[in-house]
Amino acid sequence: MGRRGMTGHSAPAAIWHRHDMDPVARLKSGFEDFKVNVYNKKPELFEPLKEGQAPTYMVFGCADSRCCPSVTLGLQPGEAFTMRNIASMVGPYDKNKYTGTGSAIEYAVCALKVSVIVVIGHSRCGGIKALLSMEEGAPDNFHFVEDWVRIGLPAKKKVQTECKALPFDAQCSVLEKEAVNVSLDNLKTYPFVKEGVENGSLKLVGAHYDFVNGKFETWDAPTPPPSKAVDAVARLKTGFQNFKIDVYDSLTLCSFPNSKKPELFEPLKEGQAPTFMVFACADSRCCPSVTLRLQPGEAFTIRNIASMVGPYDKTKYTGIGSAIEYAVCALKVSCIVVIGHSRCGGIRALLSMQDGAPNNFHFVEDWVKICYAAKKKVQIECKALPFDDQCSVLEREAVNVSLDNLMTYPFVKEGVASGKLKLVGGHYDFVNGKFETWSR
Repeated sequence: MGRRGMTGHSAPAAIWHRHDMDPVARLKSGFEDFKVNVYNKKPELFEPLKEGQAPTYMVFGCADSRCCPSVTLGLQPGEAFTMRNIASMVGPYDKNKYTGTGSAIEYAVCALKVSVIVVIGHSRCGGIKALLSMEEGAPDNFHFVEDWVRIGLPAKKKVQTECKALPFDAQCSVLEKEAVNVSLDNLKTYPFVKEGVENGSLKLVGAHYDFVNGKFETWDAPTPPPSKAVDAVARLKTGFQNFKIDVYDSLTLCSFPNSKKPELFEPLKEGQAPTFMVFACADSRCCPSVTLRLQPGEAFTIRNIASMVGPYDKTKYTGIGSAIEYAVCALKVSCIVVIGHSRCGGIRALLSMQDGAPNNFHFVEDWVKICYAAKKKVQIECKALPFDDQCSVLEREAVNVSLDNLMTYPFVKEGVASGKLKLVGGHYDFVNGKFETWSR
């Protein structure tokens, strides 16, 4: 982060990172291009996904607008269940503080049966720079950011001890990778991850994307690899090489001769200035960079179960709060979009929950309760509808609750009141190939 793939990802020149276009019109144009050029042309890919997902990977990527793993690794719809947050960090097992992280890991491992979890750091990461810049005992400058990046404190201490002779920027480069290692260690504090690693059904992989020099590297956590994991890691490297050849190193971006590579990637080496902050589901079928043709540098993106935004809470929703605060206060995004989607497992879990019944998961039920108010509204107003139809209504009502929760953050409320910030709801129906938006 900083202040300033799949073949066919790129948008037409007419909508290429257009800052002068109305944000909602930009989203709709991006989706229409995706529908015409990808969705309608690949029924063999999208038809099976209408019935469910079976991803190989769980990916932790940074929210940074320059680093969408679906783009840089050529990940296809259905291939990777993806979490994105500040600095790709994974907190340790904590049922109160890291509910969002824990619910995603638990769902990916226990329900989706992913075989590889990948944590990807990246060059010039603002979260890592913030971590290394923090002075012990000094007051925090933000409501949330410092508390979130403290997940990486063990890595910071190691770098400051072993690399104290290096300049600050060089220490940041080392810390980008050491923070990944801390997250890999934290993953093993989750009992279902530890069990998977020990029985050989799950592999943990660290990775780093250097967008300054166009490089991608991976390394294994010190665990015995399951037999098919070697091929899975090779798949990531192949995906990156295709991206590097076809996009990053290309004189033109895909088939659009007026979109020169230096015009996109060179400025991004110095920083990001995204128009959008996007909340999207971790579901492997719903990457907004793919479905809305969002380009590198265009959208600071958070992905979690069911695209949910918890209310302002410095204890329970540090990950969400830190991302919103950074996007609004540091990056000055002008539009926050919350996107629900069809056949969402998180929404289905929310509607299925029985009041007073014991939880079936460590984390999942507690996370989806963020949108409990939406569930109650749907159960009252739509009680005559079948369960699946209630789920469809709830997918949108949950977005509205998240939009309301955004207004509990003082910097969001101030931005909306001043006219500098717009809140937009969205819904992606991948069953019927539709995308709709609404303003709040």
